[in-house]
Amino acid sequence: MACLRAAQETTFSGGIAIVRAYLTMTRGTQAGTSFSLSEVRENVVGRDPSAHVALDDLVCSRRHAVIGRDDGAWYVEDAGSRNGTYVNGQKIDRATIADGHTVRIGSTELEFHLSDTPLPADEALGMTQSVVMDRPVDELAPDRHATMRFAPESLRDWAQVGELLLLYQLSIKLLSCEAPDAIIRVGLDLLIGRTDAAVVGFLWVGDDGQLRRRLVLPEASHQRVVFSQLLTDLVCRQRHAVWIADQAVGQSKALEHYADAVCVPLINKRGLPGSTAIGAIHVYRRQGHFRRSDFELAISVANIVSVALVRARSHLSLQSDYRRLVESSPGYDELIGASPPMEQLKAKITRVARASSCVLIRGESGTGKELVARAIHAASPRADRPMLSVNCAAIPADLMESQLFGHQAGAFTGADRDHVGYFQQADLATLLLDEVGEMTLDGQAKLLRILEGHPFMPVGGTEEIEVDVRVIAATNQDLQDYVRAKRFREDLYYRLNVFELLVPPLRERGDDIDLLIDYFFDYFCRQHGRPALRMTAAARAALRSHPWPGNVRQLRNVLDSAVVLADTAAISVKDLGLRGPTEEPLASLRIDHWEQKLIREALLRSGDSVLKAAELLGIGRATLYRKLDQYGIQRTSESD
Repeated sequence: MACLRAAQETTFSGGIAIVRAYLTMTRGTQAGTSFSLSEVRENVVGRDPSAHVALDDLVCSRRHAVIGRDDGAWYVEDAGSRNGTYVNGQKIDRATIADGHTVRIGSTELEFHLSDTPLPADEALGMTQSVVMDRPVDELAPDRHATMRFAPESLRDWAQVGELLLLYQLSIKLLSCEAPDAIIRVGLDLLIGRTDAAVVGFLWVGDDGQLRRRLVLPEASHQRVVFSQLLTDLVCRQRHAVWIADQAVGQSKALEHYADAVCVPLINKRGLPGSTAIGAIHVYRRQGHFRRSDFELAISVANIVSVALVRARSHLSLQSDYRRLVESSPGYDELIGASPPMEQLKAKITRVARASSCVLIRGESGTGKELVARAIHAASPRADRPMLSVNCAAIPADLMESQLFGHQAGAFTGADRDHVGYFQQADLATLLLDEVGEMTLDGQAKLLRILEGHPFMPVGGTEEIEVDVRVIAATNQDLQDYVRAKRFREDLYYRLNVFELLVPPLRERGDDIDLLIDYFFDYFCRQHGRPALRMTAAARAALRSHPWPGNVRQLRNVLDSAVVLADTAAISVKDLGLRGPTEEPLASLRIDHWEQKLIREALLRSGDSVLKAAELLGIGRATLYRKLDQYGIQRTSESD
């Protein structure tokens, strides 16, 4: 373990050896930390932050004891403390101490050592100077390290109050920073201004594990200054902050122009089995020496900056993933269309979004009900919070309540851990319940209580939970028919139907189909690497005249397939895979009639494979199984 030691020259027959005296804390809030001792002045030990050996110990007096060297011997003397000073278990007023003796001050125990063995840092860096302080850094273990907490008494010291205010202001400022470089600059600006350093810099660990210079202040020093790579490697490997003094007589070329140097690693333990160094901060002085408070400030700044850096990296990663998902989902958050029905829908969305009541979105499958819900959320006061989407038809009936409202471990077979339901996840945000008509009656009863402002209880829970969720419901069914069939609660229907938005089918949107054709065609040409692909006039005319029972979703899938399968420079009618209009007149305008026809056609094309038929229809396999039972449709084979 690297230690904090002070140097004393003693003459031996073989020449000059360096004997260092230091205290190592064996019990206390900083166990494992060592403190160097000066032989030319008294070393004050106490709770006072300005003490040479400052202890975070409420039983310790502010100026508890003094350790010094007199006539070649080291001694410890009690400074009139309230609870006394002990050496090897004996209470003393003044006593001589030797290597290995134990000193107890308050509830803290320290072990005195003399050593002529070079420090590990000395060997690595080729230096003969003193390592003034070497402290383990672990920003995520406040129960182990005193740098992460303070006693209320410390607020009586105005200097420490000032440091705490600085760190508070730094934390607030970093909350508004999203770019990693901006975070680093804010931290370095604080250090160079507060410690009177000549140069501060940051090196971070690249993907290959090598340390690279990222930022140096002042920027004019960027090309001239040479940071000690060995010092950086050492502190990152051992995860210790190191303060090295008296560099003017050193042999390290990287440090020979500086009197003092502090190097602190930035540790990331978030989501990792062990702590990992993500970089290091260097702080150098050309003249004079750092104070102990400067060293402590550097550690605190590094801890705060490391947390902010990890958060910024995670945020950038999430943004990248989000952009990639949006790029792979054409029309994800954009309502395309300028027809009168769409303009009326957009105007209603603007007005409804400002309210906080429930919204019921109705429309055929594939018309874009989720896009309407996203538009409502984006224009609402909750736009800065997430919108969760739940397909109620895809949740098995026996799991509906636990998925929506959560469950406690042991509530039912297979519930081996607590589960936070969608309503609790969407607290203070927006929740879209797609295919809301498929909710169980028990789930509908709980939903009604929530919408009326009552708390709910997770499955198997004993404590009620209260949430503030804006509910948007969507369905392609006529819920009034469900109410008459006793499949949907009438009181819940009226509670959800405060605002009703009807999404028009594609066949009623007029020239919007041209806008959608151009949008999807351009998108899929870019995505599939066919920018030169064209569309024949006959193909466009076929798209315009098709009835589109699957609406916008079907149009999107047809164009996606056509761009991939077209074997010439232009998409023709045969590439679209559209079937001509049926010879029989419209037998019915009921949705369930055409739904049954589509399901039978999909089963026919897929050879009775439910999985392939569900893909053709653009619905989940569980939904298709449910509709097969609902309509009594029999398959000729039971292959899946």
